[in-house]
Amino acid sequence: MTATAGFEMPPTSIAALQALAIAARRGEAQAPKLTPGALKLLEQLLGAPEPAATLSISGLAERNGVNASSLTRLAHALELSGFKALQALFRADAASGAFYSTRAERLLDLSHSAASEARGPQQQQLWDEESINLARTLEHLSEKSLAQAVQALIEARRIHVVGQRACFAGAHYLAYYLGYLRGDVRLVDSLGGTNLELARELGEGDLVVGIAYRPETRVSVDYCQQAQEQGARLLALTNHPASRLAEMAWLTLVAQAQGPFFFNPMGSLFVTLETLLACMAHEMGADAVASIRRREAMIARWQVE
Repeated sequence: MTATAGFEMPPTSIAALQALAIAARRGEAQAPKLTPGALKLLEQLLGAPEPAATLSISGLAERNGVNASSLTRLAHALELSGFKALQALFRADAASGAFYSTRAERLLDLSHSAASEARGPQQQQLWDEESINLARTLEHLSEKSLAQAVQALIEARRIHVVGQRACFAGAHYLAYYLGYLRGDVRLVDSLGGTNLELARELGEGDLVVGIAYRPETRVSVDYCQQAQEQGARLLALTNHPASRLAEMAWLTLVAQAQGPFFFNPMGSLFVTLETLLACMAHEMGADAVASIRRREAMIARWQVE
């Protein structure tokens, strides 16, 4: 291992890898000699660390619009043994716990170091990436999976919806509007710390909708595991197919969430939820209309504003 101009080769952490990328972008004399394509690829990996940590070499290459050999050549240019050694840096970073702050720092550093004409205004990047997220979510949302999820939401005896921290907004949204379409829907909100006790209500014929984005909240994972042990089925909504909830679930819907944003982009999640609710209402037909009218009548009676 050699130390050069304040950074090390080969890099042993994401912070070191980031320093190398910045030095290369600035054209510093002691920076690693990367081709323009290799530098762009490295910055793409640093800007979206989740797929770099979880995807196969072929999947990651496809996502970034390059050949798998480009990832291997990048690793060698960084004096790493190969793609697995490069990916190990991202996986170690993913397990560190400092997810959002590290990502924010990395994105800010890279945006300052990269040529502005190549990257474009930050707000335009956000819009463009969210559009890509929506397109990829739709592309991978099969008609079969959507139909299975909708049928499960209609037929389940009881439904519990769980999502903590940032995903609580999506969980609340889904549970609230499911309540317009059917009965026996409960939002698991952690109030009073009685999550696992609530899961014991569930059994065969019941459904848990678990919503969790990386880094997944242990409360959500534990709740879903307990519900499964009681005999309930799990429908998972997540931003990566290798998540713990996805591994546990009977059915998983993936809402893509990548891009130049400090936190997890949530646009594709809410569009997925809207799609589920719309398809559910369409499938229920007149029953959905009648259920919504009963809810509206109750709201009017109690003058809820």
